Formats: sequence, C-alpha cells, structure tokens
Amino acid sequence: MNRRSLAALVVLNVALLAALIVTMLSPAPAQAQLGRAAHRYLMIAGHSAERANQSVVYIIDLDTSQMVAGVFNSANNTFDFFAGRTIVNDIRAGLPSR
Repeated sequence: MNRRSLAALVVLNVALLAALIVTMLSPAPAQAQLGRAAHRYLMIAGHSAERANQSVVYIIDLDTSQMVAGVFNSANNTFDFFAGRTIVNDIRAGLPSR
C-alpha cells in the first residue's frame, strides 16, 4: 500500500467519523404517536358565539372522522365536552342527491 492510498483511506475514515458524529448529535424527530394502532388527531381552537369568555377546542379523529367539541372549565379545572359529530355523515347530508 503506497502513501497516496493510505492518505485517501485516512481522509475517508475522517469523513465517515464526522458524518457519524453529526448523525448522533442531531435531535431525533418527535414520535408522539408510535405504531399504527394509535389514532391521528387534529385539534383546532376557535371562538364560540354563545360563550363569550371561553374558547372552543375541536378535536377530530382523522382515522374515524369523529369530531368532539369542548371547553376548559377553569372553575373546577375540567374539560367539558358538549358536542360530538361524525363529519362524513354531515358531508353526505349536505351533498345534493343525484
């Protein structure tokens, strides 16, 4: 093995070591819902016309198209759910019949 190939191998090893260190030091992406058994949820915050001092949180299960709405009750530190719907049924009911 000559000096040129030895230098190339040293440079290659240093580059691979640098790539390994960068990979190990970079943070992993958050995995809040592991596995396929977990449902995927979407939360949307909004205001309500009937509840002046409270905001409504809509939680939608993206796998089953179920939606619930609720507000946080600061008097007793509970979350009060007050409505639930199936979005697919609502969309079908709103479509014109053929």
